[in-house]
Amino acid sequence: MAKEFPRLGLLALMAVALPLAGLAALLYAGWRWVSPRRGPAPRLRETDLEDVWFESLDGVRLHGLWLEGRPDHPTIVMCHGYFKSCAEPLEAGLALHRRGYNVFVIDFRACGRSGGRFTTVGAKETLDVLAAVRLAKRRWGRLPIGVLGISMGGAAAIMAAARSTDIAALVADSAYADIEGVIRHKIPDFVPFPWLVPLGGVAVSIGELLAGSRIRDVRPIDFVDKISPRPVLFIYGECDSFVPWPQPQELFERAGDPKEIWFAPGSDHAVAKDDYPEEYQRRVESFFERYLLEKKAMKPASPRKARPEPSRRARR
Repeated sequence: MAKEFPRLGLLALMAVALPLAGLAALLYAGWRWVSPRRGPAPRLRETDLEDVWFESLDGVRLHGLWLEGRPDHPTIVMCHGYFKSCAEPLEAGLALHRRGYNVFVIDFRACGRSGGRFTTVGAKETLDVLAAVRLAKRRWGRLPIGVLGISMGGAAAIMAAARSTDIAALVADSAYADIEGVIRHKIPDFVPFPWLVPLGGVAVSIGELLAGSRIRDVRPIDFVDKISPRPVLFIYGECDSFVPWPQPQELFERAGDPKEIWFAPGSDHAVAKDDYPEEYQRRVESFFERYLLEKKAMKPASPRKARPEPSRRARR
């Protein structure tokens, strides 16, 4: 009889510990998907790169890198993807700078060197894009302004362009149409058993509470038709494993003219720029040349304004 007591105690302990462990795992998963890991800042070789600090529309302190181009060239704002930083689009930005463009590469909130604790997968990042465009217009007086966004950056840029006509042309690389649909598509990849899929939804809800946003609000598909007559270039990997197939076609069909789309053969999500660097850059540069440089040539140059402060030259 005495031997039964340790067994009963162990069972009672397990009955308490297992639910607590499950709850802790859910809380961690909810925190993890909205909390980017901050990697090291990109190692900069360009002596003309400058750190710029500015505020998002809701007051979050943001970081960006500014590359001064030719006085008669437009500005391109570059936006990275989920859990990334300004390092992701930097090479494409440097290539545009070599063509004479002024380039402003930003770190979204909670990413890179920017402030903020949580990502909102596009909801509040839209405010970051709008703030970057506003800064480029107000402080440098460079018009027109183009935006290139990758994945989450592309989704945020679409929603920002619908709100601001200061964005004259947009490249949306691997942008999703509806993040809720993407999450439903990806949750099974992160749980070991199908019956755990509903718990993935619980973790998503916990992340929403922490970040103070709702994924149902991140629907570029509801905004893309408001961009026309400004042009959009969509870029996708032919084998994108993140954005489910109907979404690229839905975004393209909903967008007004002028619009273009390129599927990079065999590429996965957001890596067309790595798999086909020359073709990627050729298409991006050709797009901005037609819709920004030619447009700029038809208008008198905007007066140059004071450069932003505070800023400091980036370390190599």
